[in-house]
Amino acid sequence: MEKFSRKEKVALVIFGVILVAIIAQMVWRLGDFGSPPRSEVVEGADLNLEANLLRGSSAALSASSHNLDSEIVNKLVDSAPHTFWHVNLDRLGEPAWVMVDFGEGGEKVVRSLGALPRKKFARQFFRTAELLGSNNGEDWETISSIIQDSQPRDAAWIEWKFDNNRAFRYYKLLITTGYESGKFYSMAELALFE
Repeated sequence: MEKFSRKEKVALVIFGVILVAIIAQMVWRLGDFGSPPRSEVVEGADLNLEANLLRGSSAALSASSHNLDSEIVNKLVDSAPHTFWHVNLDRLGEPAWVMVDFGEGGEKVVRSLGALPRKKFARQFFRTAELLGSNNGEDWETISSIIQDSQPRDAAWIEWKFDNNRAFRYYKLLITTGYESGKFYSMAELALFE
C-alpha cells in the first residue's frame, strides 16, 4: 500500500476541515430549515374588526368539513359570537382547514390572524395550526405557525402577528391539533388583517 505524499496529506486535511465546517454550519442552522416562522400571540386582543378582510368583502370561504347545516364555515364571519363552525364528527382527529379566496386580482398581504373560541366550549379550540398562502390554490407556502400554547380560558379574541410581505389570492388555516383529547372541534369567528 502506497503512502500519501506530503502534499496529498495537506490537501486531505484541508478538505476535512472544510467538510467539518460545512456540516457544523448545517447542524447550527437546522432549526431554521425544519420549522416555519412562529407568530407572536396576543390573548384577549382588542381587534379592529372593521378591518377584518373577511367581512363585507367578496372573499369566498370553504372548509374541510362541517357538522350540522347550522355549523358551516360562513358562521366564522357572521359577527355573531354565539354561532360557530364545527368540523364533521366523522372527521375528528384529521387535519381541518379553512380556505379563503380573495378572487382574481384581489391578492392581500396578511400580517395577522385573529380567532375567537366558541362560547362555553373554549376547550374545542385549536392548539396548533399553520397559515399558508397560494396564488393558484394548489401550491402552498407556509407563512407562519399559529400556536396556542395553553387552552383558552374563555371566549376572547386571540391574535397572532407575523412577518409577511407577500400578497396571496388564497389563504389556508391548516389546523392540526386541538385541546379536547388532542382534537379540534369548533371555532366561533375568524379574522385576517393586513
